[in-house]
Amino acid sequence: MSQFLDELKRRNVIRVTVAYLIAGWLVLQIADFVLENIGAPDWIMQVFLLIFALGLPIVLIFSWAYEITPDGLKREHEVDRSQSITAETGRKLNQVTIGMVIVLLAVIVLERTLYSDAPNSVELTATADTDKSIAVLAFDDLSPDGDQAYFAEGLSEELLNVLAQIDELKVAGRTSSFAFKGQNKDLREIGEVLNVAHILEGSVRKSGDRIRVTAQLIKASDGFHLFSETYDRDLTDVFAVQDEIAKSISAALLSEIVGTESVHEATTTDPLAYEMFLLARQRIHTRDAGGMREASTMLDRALEIAPGYAPAYAQKALVTYLLSDSTGAYGNTPEALAVPLALSLVEKALALDDQLAEAYAVKGLLLDHRRETQKEAEVALRHALKLNPNLSDASVWLSSLLGSLGEDQKSRELLEGVVERDPMFSVAFNNLIQDYVRTGDFDQADTLISRASQIVGENDDVSQALGTVAYMNGDKAAALRHLQEAYQANPDSTIVKDWLVFALLDIGDFETAFEIARPELRMVAAARLGEDDEVRRYMDGWDSASGNAGRELGFIGDYLISRGMFDEYVQFVERHFGTLDNLLRELPTATSWGADYLGSLAYAYLQRNDEEAFQRLVDEMRVTLAAQEAVGTDNWVHLISQAELAALNGDAEAALMQLQAALERGFVAAGGFDSPILDALRDESGFVEVERQLQKRVDEERAALGMPPFRPIARTDQAGAR
Repeated sequence: MSQFLDELKRRNVIRVTVAYLIAGWLVLQIADFVLENIGAPDWIMQVFLLIFALGLPIVLIFSWAYEITPDGLKREHEVDRSQSITAETGRKLNQVTIGMVIVLLAVIVLERTLYSDAPNSVELTATADTDKSIAVLAFDDLSPDGDQAYFAEGLSEELLNVLAQIDELKVAGRTSSFAFKGQNKDLREIGEVLNVAHILEGSVRKSGDRIRVTAQLIKASDGFHLFSETYDRDLTDVFAVQDEIAKSISAALLSEIVGTESVHEATTTDPLAYEMFLLARQRIHTRDAGGMREASTMLDRALEIAPGYAPAYAQKALVTYLLSDSTGAYGNTPEALAVPLALSLVEKALALDDQLAEAYAVKGLLLDHRRETQKEAEVALRHALKLNPNLSDASVWLSSLLGSLGEDQKSRELLEGVVERDPMFSVAFNNLIQDYVRTGDFDQADTLISRASQIVGENDDVSQALGTVAYMNGDKAAALRHLQEAYQANPDSTIVKDWLVFALLDIGDFETAFEIARPELRMVAAARLGEDDEVRRYMDGWDSASGNAGRELGFIGDYLISRGMFDEYVQFVERHFGTLDNLLRELPTATSWGADYLGSLAYAYLQRNDEEAFQRLVDEMRVTLAAQEAVGTDNWVHLISQAELAALNGDAEAALMQLQAALERGFVAAGGFDSPILDALRDESGFVEVERQLQKRVDEERAALGMPPFRPIARTDQAGAR
């Protein structure tokens, strides 16, 4: 054996093999780099690999049988051993091999350098076992008239929902998966952005009462087809086709998923009712008010045809709520009318199908509308997620509920889980952006926005996110530009509208803010404009049980103390809540960004010489702000509340320090620090300087928007303030 090894060395077989492997590796590295950047199909790289593998035995045989001599290439047995130059050839091979190693290292370094600054498309994603993951892309409509996109999308969504029932299988969310429709992007890129290992794509061709569904399950990393099937069925069999495809996929993934469960069968109904349902659901997903009104009519039609179809009742309940004037909704139906009607619809859905996850989710959303039913809401939402762990709506609504209950970390984790599998699900995306700016995590917000931009560019959701970040950073001019783009694209979004109005108020455009604001912020704009009658109308109709009652009471309180109406403020609170104990129990403030109504109400009691009530509220304010700090709240809203707390305690130095910190963190507001709570500071030289800096910032932002310097309405100090 040793003689054989010696002969291999003498004939340079080992050196040739090493050189061939390094040369092949080098060629493959360069080929992979070039082919990836020119968008070449995956099979070309596979051909290179095949040629490299087939060439190795040929090289081994050739290097054993032949030898290079001064006279050229000869058969080894024809060469006189005394004239052999194999040793010299071996040295040259060593030099060539070392040279190729250097080139190979240079190629690797170059490739990593070129890509080192590229955005990390999966920076926010967890390190889960992505082999057990799939994205369902929107199926293509290949029907003759091209009018079945809603049907193709509906079938895709049903498949997505069925696959979500399989334990251990991570399913990318609908919004992000469907965002690639019509983009013709490389599957590897889609897999990387969505952080999934498998992609299901397909097509639907509908002709009369017949449909042809083609489905392909593809491995994202290399484009390998795990299966490709075509299903020709009568339209009445669409639910059977749906189940059949899902079962085929689960079988194809069986080797990678341990303990795969049987796939749940779809709920069947009349084909025309199902068509109406799909059309309606497609419109609801857009969150466009006009489209959702059409969806409501379509669902009515579906329920006329199939009065026992539970999913249609659940969607009808959802669209009824979404068309209300509630915060986060998109319509103008009074909340007090929409919520009871929606609840009755969702109860009908559950009476028909007590395993319908969507119905439990909508029920949770509706019950979260009032504080006294929040515990029931949590039970409903958790049950929805038990039935369907990938139900993004339920996760987002549960996140909002937990946030209102002070469980901020759990709330964020839910949002991050949704965004991991569905980065373009707009509600989760923008809620998470808001949570990041609440805690001052602007880098994480920027990373999330960058990832979303990779998928859709700058759409209205990205514009809203950019505007939110700019607003909290103090760049009001940029915030207004982005938020106006988002508002023009989606004028019915109450969240977009609120952020835009905040920005308008802060630069002093009170007239525009008044025109577009919802009632609570219209009241703030009216107060700035001196429209006291408008403020009074709002106060007379105020609902103390609304979800934003704490913030709204703070706005009312700021108005009343600015007018010196301390007695009226206290009487207003007593009329709605009776006692301070009731107020603090019904309107907790620990989960807010600041102190809401606590500072203004404490100041009102101070002016009434009610030391006990004053101290009670100041103590509550201190506890509230400490609780917010404990869960990471770090923004200028919180810092302004800290300044007011210090001023109420008579600590001018601490108050000025907090005001300066708020400026540095992005606080910009036309009118300056105009709360009477800060009156005791106005003669301090430090306060004069802070106000000068603030006015300068306001004018800079206005100048960036082509507006003249701000000239505040003269403020009349109220007599008797302490």
